[in-house]
Amino acid sequence: MVPLERAILNTLVWFDLWHQPLTAFECWYFLWNEDGLVADSIPSEVSSALISLENKKLVKINRNFWQLADSPSYTEERLARARWSIGKRQRAERVAKLIMKLPFVRLVALANTNASEGAKRDSDIDLLIIVKAGRIFLSRLLITTLVQLLGWRRHGVKVANRICLSFYLADNELNIKSLAYPDDPYLIYWLASLQPLADFGTFNNLLADNAWAQNFIPHRYLVFKAANTQTVANSKLIWPEQALVGRLGDVLEYGARRLQLFLISRHKDSRLGDGSSAVVVSNNILKFHESDQRPQLAKNFRERQQQILAKYI
Repeated sequence: MVPLERAILNTLVWFDLWHQPLTAFECWYFLWNEDGLVADSIPSEVSSALISLENKKLVKINRNFWQLADSPSYTEERLARARWSIGKRQRAERVAKLIMKLPFVRLVALANTNASEGAKRDSDIDLLIIVKAGRIFLSRLLITTLVQLLGWRRHGVKVANRICLSFYLADNELNIKSLAYPDDPYLIYWLASLQPLADFGTFNNLLADNAWAQNFIPHRYLVFKAANTQTVANSKLIWPEQALVGRLGDVLEYGARRLQLFLISRHKDSRLGDGSSAVVVSNNILKFHESDQRPQLAKNFRERQQQILAKYI
């Protein structure tokens, strides 16, 4: 079994779960290197391996998009989702610029399927927000208020094209490996697909602190390191942030924390404290993913992986 061909099949298996065929470059870009054997491959080698797999009738190509041969064609769906993603990204960029004007915000990044142009027409817009340590609850309160006033916040049945504010990190705890399940390809690809919208010099720190994920998707991280991320000027620290770094800020953070912990405690069906990392509430991480499908996705991935690799053997 050729290691590169196996890695390509594994990559296409994962994206097949999302009905997302890939270009040859994307196959290299997102190459799943779980076995650690293909970190040094180059795009032309992946292109040649794809042709070899096509000759073996394991993959097929349609309009320059590659996918597993035994799946229905997802090309038109992929193109439609790319079109839908344009408007979603534009809204995300607008709200990111406004959020970055608030004190203590260090990074706003586009996450999940929106970051990889795989969002459905009626999906929301997921953001990862990183804030200054010691101000996570105050920052969340300010950000939620802003997005609510704009009429863009996801809540209740209002989902389509709304902003989902469900994941915050403090800038002193950027390593999220503690949130990973024993088998968690979703979290690894989630990290790899993040797209910074507004950055206060924090995105590279996020990548560095999560270097463990680089072992699985090395080429994506090579591109990250080569790219220049957009940053905002540090003049935002002058006001009002400097006025809130001392005693006044501590009091407001304490009040915001008390309020939010009270509101969170009222959700009796929450997964908080169920032993998973679906919902996490701490002074450094606020994560609210009640419908966390990562274990099931990993199971689906492994089952489909075995099915496809059995044909290869």
